[in-house]
Amino acid sequence: MITDILEMGEQTTLKGQVIVLGSGIAGAEVATHLARHGRDVVLLESGREKFDLAIQALNDVTFLSKRHRELNPNTYYHRYLPPEMRGVSRVRQFGGTSNAWTGKWKYLQPSDFEARPWVPNSGWPIDFADLLEYYRSAAKDYGFGDLEAEAVRSEITTLRSKLTTHGLKMSSFYWEESPTRTAIRFGDEMRQSRNLRVVLGATATELQLDPTCQRVTAVTCRSLEGRELVVEGDVVILATGAFEAARLLLTSDRQLPKGIGNAHDMVGRFYTDHPKHHTGRMRPGSLAQQFADELRYGPKPRFCICFALDDPTQEEHQLLEHVLYVQPIYETRVQQAWRTLQGRSAYRDSNGPVSHYRVKFVTEQAPHTGSRVKLGDELDPLGQRKLAVDWCFTESDRRSMAKTLELLTQRFAESGLGTFDFGDDPPTLETMTDAAHQMGTTRMADRPEGGVVDTNCRVFGTNNLYVASSAVFPTGPSYSPTFTILALARRLGEHLLHSTSISTSSLCV
Repeated sequence: MITDILEMGEQTTLKGQVIVLGSGIAGAEVATHLARHGRDVVLLESGREKFDLAIQALNDVTFLSKRHRELNPNTYYHRYLPPEMRGVSRVRQFGGTSNAWTGKWKYLQPSDFEARPWVPNSGWPIDFADLLEYYRSAAKDYGFGDLEAEAVRSEITTLRSKLTTHGLKMSSFYWEESPTRTAIRFGDEMRQSRNLRVVLGATATELQLDPTCQRVTAVTCRSLEGRELVVEGDVVILATGAFEAARLLLTSDRQLPKGIGNAHDMVGRFYTDHPKHHTGRMRPGSLAQQFADELRYGPKPRFCICFALDDPTQEEHQLLEHVLYVQPIYETRVQQAWRTLQGRSAYRDSNGPVSHYRVKFVTEQAPHTGSRVKLGDELDPLGQRKLAVDWCFTESDRRSMAKTLELLTQRFAESGLGTFDFGDDPPTLETMTDAAHQMGTTRMADRPEGGVVDTNCRVFGTNNLYVASSAVFPTGPSYSPTFTILALARRLGEHLLHSTSISTSSLCV
């Protein structure tokens, strides 16, 4: 069932076997999965069914260095959204940030999990094989296209072989026709479920610990209207984004002065995003013309491709994984008429004559301890300390980006893909925007000194607190983290079903 915190009495206490915070893709996935298997689940969501600017303002942070894009009705981003939501990177609403994203699904590649000697703090403590079955099952259940079959399609393998000779590689992603919105996908199931209770308008403000400080016993929630709620459970899952997961761990400091999971001062550190530049142009060459239909972005649903320097080149030059996307921009009627008058033939794909390609250059950021989020001094409307975000970069980031762009420009031209024109706005980390891909603030590690959660996403130092979001990513080489977030949530759900963490004494029948 779905209810609102305002529909409950004063000082209400709820009980469930599992408490999930956040109704985005990770939270909705793990909550419904456990409820279907008979677990008693309470899902807490700060937002409500309609977007509310007052609740959204709880996302406000203080930027100490590079800023993120922010709410702006006139922004280039999210033109498909209502003006009041454009530009936001985190959404407090039923369905979470799935309400704002574009529906691109992409695996991490096997090499993305591996440590790179030239990238300090790189490497995951799990590998691609640990997530593959969850990628596959999610693709089947959600109705995505088969990325593995796409990778061996003849046109793709032919193009890949041509690129390989020029030190380039490519990978595919699946772009939905209508992006998955969890409030739509799971809404009816949540309303009808006997085992799942969704509470809207309930912002988690503190995690309560038992006397040993190793077990979370309850979550304290408040609403902007002043209503309070305490939810007790056997297992707690933070399925919020990277900012709020770190914030809640840090602000729950009454019993542990440094906050939960922060014995080694790791909570909030290693914060990364994908800085991106999106105003470049590419004039297509002979190879692009030959494979024009593979470069299309529509009609959706469809597979699309992106490009990067190959792994040997990255190792030789000690580079990060930066990815380049090219989107066809089609001729206007005026452009078509002018081309016809000049007697030039059209370059086209099956959607029509292509004027040029818009170039989006997306960069990996090297994980380092100085890029971090921490509690600031300013308070939000609920009296909670706002986050201070120190999103910063290293000289390695700058050198890697510049060298990658130089090599991509050279190799795109040599391969016949095309030539770039960045005009008066070349990509720099200072001018690039974030990609709304917050990662790394509760990074996964094989020991507490190296991160915040273990390989099962359990917070070190606790026996029943988990994080299900991109907050656990040690690195984020590949653009679009959503598929990996979903795979990790599925993996966590299966782990908890076979775990003794959830008491069997109160199982719903």
